[in-house]
Amino acid sequence: MQPQTAEIERAIKGLDRRDKLRLIEVLAHALQRDETVPPPAERKTQLDVLLQELDALPSESADDGFSNRDHDALLYGRQT
Repeated sequence: MQPQTAEIERAIKGLDRRDKLRLIEVLAHALQRDETVPPPAERKTQLDVLLQELDALPSESADDGFSNRDHDALLYGRQT
């Protein structure tokens, strides 16, 4: 058993029934939330940055003599 788990178990033993039920409720809500997903404001900022990067890309084909298929082959490898 990890030291943190033992400490948590000791803390839980000191709780009354009502507090234990509240703890279960809090844990259940925490499991339902995806903590890895950034909050909406941060996601909007990330999206805005991505859109700015996309806007900065050239909108016309490069005049380098390669076709779109040639560019794709260079970027992604040749399809067999």
